[in-house]
Amino acid sequence: MKETITKKIWTYLPWLFLSLIILIIIVMAGAISSKKEALEAIKTQSADASVPAISVVTQTIIPAPMSDRIDLPALVLPWEDLMVKTEVEGKIISVSVKEGDRVNKGQAIAQIDDRDYRNNLHAIQARQELATANFNRLKELAKTNAVTQAMFDEANAVFKEINAMLATAELNLERCEIKAPIAGVINNLPVRNGMLLAHSDPVAQILDLARLKVEVAIPESDVTAVSQVDSCPLILAALDNREIIGRKIFLASQPQFPSMVYTLRLAIDNQSDEIKPGMFARAKITKQTVNEALGIPLYAVLTEKDEKFVFIAQDNLARKIKVETGFMEGWKVRITSGLKPEDQVVIVGHRGLEDGQPVNIVKTITDQQNIGL
Repeated sequence: MKETITKKIWTYLPWLFLSLIILIIIVMAGAISSKKEALEAIKTQSADASVPAISVVTQTIIPAPMSDRIDLPALVLPWEDLMVKTEVEGKIISVSVKEGDRVNKGQAIAQIDDRDYRNNLHAIQARQELATANFNRLKELAKTNAVTQAMFDEANAVFKEINAMLATAELNLERCEIKAPIAGVINNLPVRNGMLLAHSDPVAQILDLARLKVEVAIPESDVTAVSQVDSCPLILAALDNREIIGRKIFLASQPQFPSMVYTLRLAIDNQSDEIKPGMFARAKITKQTVNEALGIPLYAVLTEKDEKFVFIAQDNLARKIKVETGFMEGWKVRITSGLKPEDQVVIVGHRGLEDGQPVNIVKTITDQQNIGL
């Protein structure tokens, strides 16, 4: 019996030793792991203590109005640019104006020799008197059936034809005096006394400059927004960057080919006559305005792997925040997501920062103009 018990003990003894060894290994591994974690914590604390805080300038995010504007070139044009042409042929016998003169509507510009037209009128007047007398006589005879209907109809036709010829002769005589069809300034006067002009030859170019048109080429991407605009500021470089307001009078429904831009036409007053056709301008068109926009300097936005981010200062640490941007206004870009009011965005010293890195805020501003390091 004793031998049997001893035999069993020797049978289990190796397994007891093995279990003891495994237990010792587990305990030692746990102790080593705990010590390693403690060492890592001490190492991290030492590393954090050794990293100096980066001096930065921050901007407090305050909601404010921002506008999406486009700045496009524009060209000043006369309100009316009219070339007066002859309606009858003949020789110019007098010119009543000179280049640069202001003329009123209906004012005489030049005179064509009207003697031939006057003589023609007199001849037709004589024929008209004869045709009228003949028509009236046949009309009375027709009442008693003394003439045939055919004779009366012929006399009636001649009477009407002569009257039409008389009206044309009177009109041609009137057209010998060339008059201004609009009020404006004589910009070009190619005629001289003694010149023989044919029908539709140019006589004078008249520009209406009391008000002017300004044409702007609008890209396809902006035409929908511009259709809602009623007016916009115009900057005239030739007049020391003077700003005037243009009122929208026309926006094309289809683009010009091949440029594929839409013509926007604005009206401006020019009573002082300082603005001249052909001057270049800049049209500053506001597409939209956001009253509570979050704007930061564009240079505060960094890019990494096609993602945009900024650093904000939080509890004296730099925090990397992913953002989405919208339109720009001057040096500012609108942040559409990622930031909230009162965030402290790092705007100076942000390049090279790491997430979680200590920072020392040396200045906090609410407006970029206040930076004065």
